Amino acid sequence: MRVFLSILIGFLTFTQGLKALELGDDAPNFRLFDQDGFSHSLAEHRGKFVLLFFYQKDFTSYGIRKVKAFERLYQDLKEKNVVIYGITHDFKNTHHHFHEKFHLTYDLLSDPDREVIRLYEANGWFGTKCLSILVGPDGRIFRKYENGKVSAHPILVLQDLQ
Repeated sequence: MRVFLSILIGFLTFTQGLKALELGDDAPNFRLFDQDGFSHSLAEHRGKFVLLFFYQKDFTSYGIRKVKAFERLYQDLKEKNVVIYGITHDFKNTHHHFHEKFHLTYDLLSDPDREVIRLYEANGWFGTKCLSILVGPDGRIFRKYENGKVSAHPILVLQDLQ
């Protein structure tokens, strides 16, 4: 019990100094590799909306539902000048097979160290949280979509861009 309390107190002390990402904040830049080994960064898309969606793992029912929901509305989002990236801690080889199996038209980025997942506050107690973040053309957090029904995030993004 004493060890648990020390860990809890340490965690609470550590997290007190962290500032949560809020609407209007600068989105943290990153550089990650996609399913084919190509490098992508947030900064290279300045002037466009960038939709980052985080999910737990490839080839899980949750991951499959989430990537399919974004794939269904990919063309509509692309017409609104939105770049989409799915992000998990899976390695690029897993992403490659997952991307091919479901014929995805957007890239999946690999964050094996969970650094970007932490920067965007998608790190949960039991893995990666259901979180989507829309970064505006100015590089600032435009909207956050947390929890809720997995398939609702891309629909909400489209509504917000009307």
